[in-house]
Amino acid sequence: MNKEQYFEDLQDIINDLIYIGSSEADLQEEIETNMWRISISPELINQITTDDFNEFINKVIQNRKDQIESSSSNLGMYLYLWFDIMASQLRFNLISDINKKLPFSCEIRILNNPREILDDFLGSPFHNGLPIEGHNDDSEDKEYILKIYKLQLKKD
Repeated sequence: MNKEQYFEDLQDIINDLIYIGSSEADLQEEIETNMWRISISPELINQITTDDFNEFINKVIQNRKDQIESSSSNLGMYLYLWFDIMASQLRFNLISDINKKLPFSCEIRILNNPREILDDFLGSPFHNGLPIEGHNDDSEDKEYILKIYKLQLKKD
């Protein structure tokens, strides 16, 4: 598979339909319905750049904006993106903007741009999976802080 085929396979994600809840009670259904996971093979890592993924994310954002605009809901949504290092996946989700808190139990750091997360994803040494013996990066044990790119998609 080459870069063009890879992004062609991701076209379904760009065009996927989203679920917009009507209250905070719909949060779990939004999380489950509006979650996308992206993996990449080690063979493709050297062919794909942060700019390639940034272009893909921008297409996703435009599609989600269009869906929110054309919906019957009055709500906007938060799009949030993160790198799940344990699964070696780039993930993103949408929840209604009536939910003020993102659904993470760890400490998070909100970024204004997805590039750092995309760099982390593409630079990960674990695209073949985590080693059975674990990973030691010689860093001190410290609380994990998850980087999140968060963008409010408002209903105009």
